[in-house]
Amino acid sequence: MTNVDIATPLSTSGRFIVDAQGRRVRLAGVNWYGASEDFGLPAGLDRTHRRTLARNIARHGFNCVRFPFSLWMTEQTTPVPGQYLAANRDLIGSTPMQVYDACVRALTDAGLIVIPNCHLLSFGWCCSDNDGNGLWYNEAWPAGKFTAVWQEITARYKSNGLVAAMDVKNEPRQATVGGRVLTPTWGTGDDTDLAAIYTTVGNLIHEINPHLLIICEGLKYAGDLTGVASHPVRLERADKVVYSMHDYPWFHPKGQSQASYIEEMTKAGGYLLDEGAGGLAPLWIGEFGNDTGSLANFGLDPTSQVGSADNGVWWNNIKAWITEADMDWCWWALNPTHAKGINPGTGQLLYDWGDREPYGLLTSDWRSVGNPVVMKMLKSMIRPRTGPGVDTAPLAGR
Repeated sequence: MTNVDIATPLSTSGRFIVDAQGRRVRLAGVNWYGASEDFGLPAGLDRTHRRTLARNIARHGFNCVRFPFSLWMTEQTTPVPGQYLAANRDLIGSTPMQVYDACVRALTDAGLIVIPNCHLLSFGWCCSDNDGNGLWYNEAWPAGKFTAVWQEITARYKSNGLVAAMDVKNEPRQATVGGRVLTPTWGTGDDTDLAAIYTTVGNLIHEINPHLLIICEGLKYAGDLTGVASHPVRLERADKVVYSMHDYPWFHPKGQSQASYIEEMTKAGGYLLDEGAGGLAPLWIGEFGNDTGSLANFGLDPTSQVGSADNGVWWNNIKAWITEADMDWCWWALNPTHAKGINPGTGQLLYDWGDREPYGLLTSDWRSVGNPVVMKMLKSMIRPRTGPGVDTAPLAGR
């Protein structure tokens, strides 16, 4: 189903996300990042107008945008530096939150679903074990602030039906808090229990807007949803829970066979889609990506470039899994260039504004497709094959 067909609100039916008419919606989109970083500002607004960008995303057939933010961003009252808004001069003088609002409006005006994601507590580039942002709280950001910001975000976009889902916490991982190294858990009932915070935040969000999907990322950088089998997230609105995994080449051994990869991913979270068990819940690959600069990274060209062969193996594995399982996904990233991002734990500058983003889909001016072959591959993965209301007739016969 394409973006022009989606009737919100969305909900779940077994392993599928469905629209207001009960028809399958396969979330297939892109991540547009930067707002969670040092200026609280999405990258690219110095190079293209936000409405032009939104129309281009929709034109390529994507139906959603995962849109990261930080808790820090939501509190800033100082206008963002004007030079980073050169192609959006009407926004000069705006705070980070006002810019974020304007981008949300532009995306939804183009018919795109927007999925806000709390990427970080502080500002910077995510993610690492030493950035101090692996949980939903740390010394600077209490848990109460996390829940309060989610309530504020929900209220802010309540009237916009295409802000249809909330991705609660990005890539849960270890964090040092108060001198203790803490590791997120699932279903333990203690102060590191991720399933518990998803339940708390999800129910608080639904008190304000009962229509929203609540996206719950797994442990270990969103790579592990094994705990869901014994401790599913149970919201008062049971038909609103979607689980999310992330996946990249470095999550796996080099040269992994396709059968081994699919077995690993099925155990880690793909089992949620098992239709033999009724389909426990939808699964969204909220981030996956690869260097788009060489087709060797996609197993299509020979090269001497280090890592390309391994990346090509990984790409062929995940493409086969996503296709076979007919699951939802979101590419990292739309961005051809970076925002400025430090490690929020160490203060080390990792990327400066305008640095090349090797996983990006666009040319450096943010206007055209960087690698048409990669874009064509992604577009071939958009149309759902199964689910309520899906036309299963082959395209050639239609």
